[in-house]
Amino acid sequence: MRANKTIFAHRGLPLLAPENTLAGFNLMQDYNIEWFETDVTSTRDGKLVIIHDDFLERTTSSAGEVARTDYDLMKDTDTGSWFSPEFEGQKLPTIDDLVEFVNKTKLNLNLELKGITGPHGNDLANDLVVQLKEKLSQIDPSVKILISSFNSILLAKMHNIAPEHEYAILFEQHTLYPDWQLIADACGATTVHLENDRLTREMIDEIQKRGYKINVWTVNEADRANELFNWGVDGIFTDRADYFTGKRK
Repeated sequence: MRANKTIFAHRGLPLLAPENTLAGFNLMQDYNIEWFETDVTSTRDGKLVIIHDDFLERTTSSAGEVARTDYDLMKDTDTGSWFSPEFEGQKLPTIDDLVEFVNKTKLNLNLELKGITGPHGNDLANDLVVQLKEKLSQIDPSVKILISSFNSILLAKMHNIAPEHEYAILFEQHTLYPDWQLIADACGATTVHLENDRLTREMIDEIQKRGYKINVWTVNEADRANELFNWGVDGIFTDRADYFTGKRK
C-alpha cells in the first residue's frame, strides 16, 4: 500500500480475534497498524460500551437491546466464545478500557458513534456526547482522533460540544443523495466515509472536488484497495489490516 494512505483496522482484527474486544485490540500491536476503528454506544443507565450492534446477541453471550439494558446486566457477558474457545472470558469493553488501551499503545482512533434507540434515545445521546468529550480529553494529545457516525444528528451534537476533534459522516450507497454536502456541513464533517459497494471514480472525484477527504468501508481485497488508492481515496477500512500492514519483526 502507498505510504501516505491510511489503513484502518476495522473493529480490530476481526478475522483473527473477536471484534471490538481487548484481545482483538491487543493483537493489533503485533502488526504495523497505526489506525483502528471501533464503535461506542450507551446502555440504558448511561454507561458507554464498545459494541457495534444495537443488540447483544451476535457478539456476546447475552441478549437484548443495548440501549434498553442496564450495564450491570451485561458487564459480565462473554464476548469471545462465539468466535473461538480461545477467547472465552472476554468482557464487553467500556470507554474507560478503550482510553486506557489507546494511551498505552498510542494507536490512532476512529470512534464511530452508534445511533441510540428507545424512548430515551435523545437523553442518552446528550449524555453520551458529554461523557465522550471528557473521556477523549484524557487521551494523550499525540494520538489522532477521528469521530464518525451514520447518524448526522448525533454527530452534530458531538461536534457542537467538542469542535476540537475531526469528524466524518458515513453514507451507505442508497443514502448518498445529492444533498450529502448539506448533511456533512451540518455536522461539521470534513471527511466522508463511503460504502465500497458500487463506488465509482466519478463519485470520488465529485466529493474530493468539494474539498472532503474520503475513506472507504469495508475493503478486504488488495486489488480493490489498490484501485481505490489509485482513484485518490485517503484510506480504507478493512477486516484484514494484518494483511495490508504486515507483521512486526
